[in-house]
Amino acid sequence: MDKLEGKTAVVTGAASGMGLAMARRFGNAGMKVVLSDIDEAKLEVAVNSIRESGADVTGVITDVSDEGQNHALFDAAIDAFGSVNVVCLNAGVQGSIGRSWSLSKDDYEWTLGILLNGVIHGVRAFVPHLIEHDDGHVVLTASIAGHISSPFGAPYNIAKHGVATLAETLFHELKTEGSNVGVTCLCPGFVNTNIVNATVARAAGSVGSAIDDRGDQMLELTQRALRGGLDPEIVGGQVHDAILDEQFWLFTDQDWDDAISARAQQIVERNQPKFRGPSQGWKQT
Repeated sequence: MDKLEGKTAVVTGAASGMGLAMARRFGNAGMKVVLSDIDEAKLEVAVNSIRESGADVTGVITDVSDEGQNHALFDAAIDAFGSVNVVCLNAGVQGSIGRSWSLSKDDYEWTLGILLNGVIHGVRAFVPHLIEHDDGHVVLTASIAGHISSPFGAPYNIAKHGVATLAETLFHELKTEGSNVGVTCLCPGFVNTNIVNATVARAAGSVGSAIDDRGDQMLELTQRALRGGLDPEIVGGQVHDAILDEQFWLFTDQDWDDAISARAQQIVERNQPKFRGPSQGWKQT
């Protein structure tokens, strides 16, 4: 896309964190913005904050794990602004963490329902419209966890690997079809959001929480890392620029480059996998 001013963006998970930062950046760029989130109270605050900056904005309460609500979000965006140009499928949770064999079926299904199915539903709801008017861009929020499989986070890792490969598949399909619709796969490292705090707030042992001692350890480790992570506003700017530059891979920093390269080499050499963290910012104890 060569310009964003006057066009419409839809952002899921937009009441806080990276989603709110994306929505704010789009509003500052002169876009009309549809904010979507499951948290009604936080969504109202986010919409009002962006509206106060002069942007044309509306909010739609959406549970992205529900296919029908994704289509309702699309309908609401069309009703409000007539068309959609940018879609950021960003809604996320950390999900249940702990030993993969100790996690319940519900632990897996709840996490995958939001992180993976939510993106699949969003692609199915919005991409046909973008293809039809042949002027648009889709941003799928994956993660470093879509490239590195850290221990004790199986549902999150599975979902983010799935999002990354869906983004690649969609990119190749659109190119094969001769479409001008662009795709960006956003792979954040550590960003200072509330995603882990939301996990901490859930009752111990409940779906979406740390379910054992390993989960507790990873939760504490990740909390420390996120506190020193990037400001979400930086990521919002990176997403804005990636859309204009037609950039597919968007890594928010270079801290995990060595670990990703090492994993790729292990695959090529058919070696057993060895987990390694980022080059800085995270110490496993």
